[in-house]
Amino acid sequence: MPTTITLGHIEAHEKLTAKVYFRPSGQTGYVSLGNIKEYNEAHEFTAVTRVIAEHGFRRTSDEQVDVTTYAWEFTLDEFDANLVKLLTLGSQGSTVQQAAATAPAGTATLTSIKTNRWYSVGKVGLDTLVAKIGVTTLTEGTDYDVDLDAGMIYLHSTAQVTDGANVALTFGNDAVDFEVFTPMNDLGQLRGDFILSEFNQHSKSPLKTSTFTGTLRPTEFPAQTGEFATWKLRVMAATKPTVQKRSAA
Repeated sequence: MPTTITLGHIEAHEKLTAKVYFRPSGQTGYVSLGNIKEYNEAHEFTAVTRVIAEHGFRRTSDEQVDVTTYAWEFTLDEFDANLVKLLTLGSQGSTVQQAAATAPAGTATLTSIKTNRWYSVGKVGLDTLVAKIGVTTLTEGTDYDVDLDAGMIYLHSTAQVTDGANVALTFGNDAVDFEVFTPMNDLGQLRGDFILSEFNQHSKSPLKTSTFTGTLRPTEFPAQTGEFATWKLRVMAATKPTVQKRSAA
């Protein structure tokens, strides 16, 4: 029989960790916000003084505290494609495929270039690249540098490469799939349903679960401040949360 959680029980000391699950409006299934490094309740309160009439006199009764906004703030240290989607979208992204090409089938032309600048080849995951101006083949490391993985070429100012030239590129590239995201109209804020599960560090069963409909928005974007890059989200409830508190271990 599970032990009831009472004062003095190890799980009554709420040394909590948390998981947050989010379902954007109009979609099915939840996405985890990943590892919660830190979190805190950031509810907003308003103190209201109640006035009552008594025997022809007005007097104040006890001050009442009203919760005007239920909110939580989370510090995260993970950032995957699903979270990019959550921060930029109101709907599912579309998939775009980059077909594989064998050199010299991949081609691109850079027109009227400016030297000492980076240019996009238009593909990523290149395996080879040849650059020409007219019939002259440019020399890698002298006339240009290339980042094959990123598909970027840097054109130096040399006797062969001058401002205004047109550079013809031939290359091979890998097949790559992309998800294309279109920002929502209400920038920086997403609406949906949330499940906030709070765990005692000594148990894998949620000690407290809050469910609600609300909004999610970033308050700090990913920043390298220490061992891991961290960023912050604020989740605000649009409805009163339904809270379930487990009473047995």
